[in-house]
This record gives sequence, C-alpha cells and structure tokens, in this order.
Amino acid sequence: MLRSATVLVACLLLCATTYARHDEYAGRYTDGKDYAVYFEQTPYGLTIRPVIWTATQLLRREAKDKFVVVDRTSRGAQFRRSKDGRVIGVTIKGMEGEGLVLRRADGPLLPVELFLEGQTREAAAAYLARNETTTALVVAEQVLKRVPTKTPAVVSFLEQMAPRLDSNARFHSLLGYALVQAGDRKKALLSFRRAYQLEPKNEDTISGLARLNALPAKGVDKGWKLPFALSSVFEQPTSSEIRAVEKDWTGRNLAVRGVRTEYRGMVTIADHVFFVRILSHIVLGKRHYGVILIPKKAPPGPLPIIIEAKGVSPTYFALDLQSLSSPPMLGELANQFVYVIPTYRGEVLNFDGTTYTSEGDRTDALDGATDDALALLNVALVTTPGIDPTRICAFGRSRGGTVAMLAGIRDKRIRCVVNWAGPTDWFYLMGTNGWTEQELWGEALRTRATPLQTGGQNVERFLKRAMDGNATLADVRHRMIASSPLYFAHLLPQSQHHYGIEDPFVPVRNGRELVERLQERRVPESRYSAYFYPDQGHDTDRLLAPVHSREFIERALEDKEGIEQAASRRRRTTRPVQEKRSSRQQRGSSRRRAVRRETNMNTFR
Repeated sequence: MLRSATVLVACLLLCATTYARHDEYAGRYTDGKDYAVYFEQTPYGLTIRPVIWTATQLLRREAKDKFVVVDRTSRGAQFRRSKDGRVIGVTIKGMEGEGLVLRRADGPLLPVELFLEGQTREAAAAYLARNETTTALVVAEQVLKRVPTKTPAVVSFLEQMAPRLDSNARFHSLLGYALVQAGDRKKALLSFRRAYQLEPKNEDTISGLARLNALPAKGVDKGWKLPFALSSVFEQPTSSEIRAVEKDWTGRNLAVRGVRTEYRGMVTIADHVFFVRILSHIVLGKRHYGVILIPKKAPPGPLPIIIEAKGVSPTYFALDLQSLSSPPMLGELANQFVYVIPTYRGEVLNFDGTTYTSEGDRTDALDGATDDALALLNVALVTTPGIDPTRICAFGRSRGGTVAMLAGIRDKRIRCVVNWAGPTDWFYLMGTNGWTEQELWGEALRTRATPLQTGGQNVERFLKRAMDGNATLADVRHRMIASSPLYFAHLLPQSQHHYGIEDPFVPVRNGRELVERLQERRVPESRYSAYFYPDQGHDTDRLLAPVHSREFIERALEDKEGIEQAASRRRRTTRPVQEKRSSRQQRGSSRRRAVRRETNMNTFR
C-alpha cells in the first residue's frame, strides 16, 4: 500500500535529517561589498539561497565540507575552515557569486540587503557614498525583475537616487518601468519622456513609450501586421466559444496508431533503476515519440501511472530523462509508479546518444501538446502490462503544469492533477511587470520580435499563423481558449496547485484566479488545494512543493471512490462561464477573504 510506504518514508526522512544535521555551515557569507549568500539548516537538510534569488535550494553532502544542489548538481558549495577547524568561508559553484571569496559574517548589512529589507534611504546613501550609481541601477533592475513584491521598494530606492541621476537616461527609463509595475502610469510616462529627451535612440525607452502609445511618430517602426485588430484578440471569451472548444476536443481522434518500439534498455534516475521503452506512434497524422518507464523494483500488482508533462522555453529545450521531476519528487515511492513521458510535436528527446524528433508544429505547445500527452497515454495503456488504468495522475511544471491541467480536464480517466506554476489563462493573467498581455504582444509585433524577445514567444505561438494567412481571428482565439485551463477549471479532477508569489514569468494571479473560479463554480473544497509560497519564484518551493505533491498523489490514487463516480460528479458542473477581464484583481476584500479561506493551515502565501 502506498500509504504505509509513505509513513515509512516520512520516518526515514525525519531520522536522516535529525542525524545528518549540518548546523555548523548555516549562516550568512559575504564578499563584504555587494554579494551575500545564506545557508539554513531546515528539517529537510541544509539549503542555499544567494541574495536576490527566489529559489531556495536543498544541498546534499558529497564530501567533507563539499555540497551539491540535490536536483542540479552543477551547483554547489565548498566550505573553508580555519586552522582550529571552524567554518569561516565558502566558495560557490554554478550560481551568482561564483569566483568570489566569501567569508562568514553576521553584519553589517550590505547595501543590497538594506534594499531588500526596505531600508531604501540607507541603501541609496551607501551606493552614493561609494560613488557606485551604475551598480545601484543594476541592483534595482535585478530586484524589479526577480522580486515583484519589492516593486514599491525599487521605486523608493530610485527616487532616493534621483538628485544624482537627473541627466542619466538609463535611470529615467528604469524608473519608468518600475512605476508601470507599481501601477503609476502617469508618472511612468513622464520618466520615459525624460529618458527619451536625453537619449532618443535607447531601445528600452522607445519600447516603454510604444507600449504606452506615446512614442513620437518618427520613432514608430514598421512592424508585423495582423489581418484584424489586436484588441479583438483579447476580447472577453464567450460561452459559445468555450463550448466550441469542448466540442472540438471530443472530436479529436487520439486512438492508438502505428506504434513502433524504437529503444529498449535501462536507465537510472534519482537513484532508481527503470526499464525504459522509447516508442513512436502516429498522432493526428504525425509520428511522435514518447517514453515509458517501469521501475525495476516494482512491487507486485498493477501500478498507477504518472504522466509527466515537460516545460518549454523559447528555444524548446530537449527532453532529458535525467531532468524529470516526478521520480525525485516521489522519493522512495518512485518505484511504485509507471511513468508516461511524451515528447511533443516538433520537439526533441535526447537519450543514450540518439536524438528523436517528433513531427508537427512545435508552436502548438499547449492544446496540441495535450493531444500528444493523451495519445501517448492511450499507447501506454494498450502496450504496457501491469498498469492500473483507474489510477492515473498528471503532473507538470510551468508549461507542463498547463498541459497536466488540460489533460485532466479533457480525459476523465485521469484521477488527479498536480500543477507547479502552470499558466491558466492567456487573455488576462499572463501579463508581466505591470504590462498587459495585449501590450506585450503589441510590442512584439512592432519590433518583429524573436521568441527570445519581449512577447515574441506568444506571437509565434498564437499569432504567426494569422500573419502568414493560415488562421482567422476565430482560429487564434480558439487556440488561446483551448490553451487556458481557467475556462474549464470546474472539469478538473482532484487537483493541487503550487505557485511562487515572486514568480516573474507566471504571475501568481494565475493560481489565485483559478482558485477563485473553482469557488465561483462551487466545486467542493475536497477536490482541490492551492499553495502560494512567499519569497519563492517560478520554481515554487523546492522543499515543500514535492512534499505536498507526494502526499496528495498518494491520497488521490488511494481514494476508493470509483472513476465512474468521479466522472459523474464532474459532468454535473459542465456549463462554462464567461471570463471577466483582469480588473477582477481589484474586486472587493470580500472576494479576497474567500480566496484566503480556500487554503488550509498548511498553505503558504
């Protein structure tokens, strides 16, 4: 039974961490000028967090005084000792601070630490006294981009620097962006105009003015053109459009076709050995690749399934089995699951010196990727003996979180969904740094942005077909709705959601609005939970999210309620509702209190 196994794992974890404490390393280490790194002894082990980072990382001891990050071994720390054996310093590897001589120190606070503590007057004075205005602007920009909740401190800090930097175009441009993120566009426009006056060819300043529709005509570029108004793309989705997406889903044929075994072998992931099969199969006329992992030490009896959906980047990084999150997340329970890992259309799997490239359009990276995941699940169920088709859970982070949600919404065989930082809506919730999604996409059109530039990835994903004459406005909106779990949240099975409050890529409102939608539809609180982690970014909480997820998956897949009962319950709440614009963030405090009530005492905000 999974339950008894978890009790054992919990005991082992507690015993191990109690025995293998590393208190002598815990503390603050700095270069005495601009950089600090913090080590903390937690119930899970020793952790590391560099200053201005929002990802606390767990360390594993590799040798005396040498540690590596558990899930990213290219990162680590080598401690130094004095002649009498005391830990006095550290060298960082693979992170900011690499190469610096860092000494253990309790104080005083560095200017960057004063800044983060909200002591902006003192921080600005320290930089000015050192005549390091350039360093000050670099720090302010990093904080603005990485720690959204510190935006008021950034504005305050820059205003303290203003008398010294009145003739600095970069300063005024940065202040403009900070003011936009703080919600003061009137003052932001004044800052951008001052920056433009000082340096009219500065691209950041031009971009800010363009997004605010204030760029002088002579500075307007000839960008890409759409066959319809961009504003029409972002109009509120209608009930009929949402129903059309649901109808489209039911008509897609993801039956098992053309299965071939491309590779059989073994692989070790997170200290667990698996039989690995790489299969190819036909999905909607295109040949795709996928992986099925079966634990070598699997217990007797049919095993539950974990579908792991990978994330994505503007460069569409390759799938690497060593980077999987679910086996490490499950710990000692990893041997009790079969893993189904799709390689999405147009994307790549690298394994054992061979590259496998799935056919198809890689820009169909959400709705289309969900087709690919469900098609591979069908293949797994047909070709893999010893698996339990009534116990299936979908898991993913970032783009993978979205695909996991969409898979759970579309396929009633999926009993549970675990989402780490998945986008839930492409109309109103994914705007970043104070800009709306429409403004970011508009800027990408103006500049003919690559996927690595502002808005470029989403223009490629949603608008490029229309620019090429291969899609209508209705087609664009259809794909956006079909890629947005928010509109179908009431169809989710049991689900758990994790978001970092400081996430600069997938704003935390994606998770909050999802919870709000579930409450609006009166979905029983027993069907979902959400965790919002303070001080953490896109990686959510790398210590607590795995613990909560492992416990949730175990409970969900041991639930004795039959799959038909669960499906019946979901069918009773199938009528879609219209989404409202992002101004919903400004609703009254009663709604916010409702969102807070959703979480239990173990929920972190």
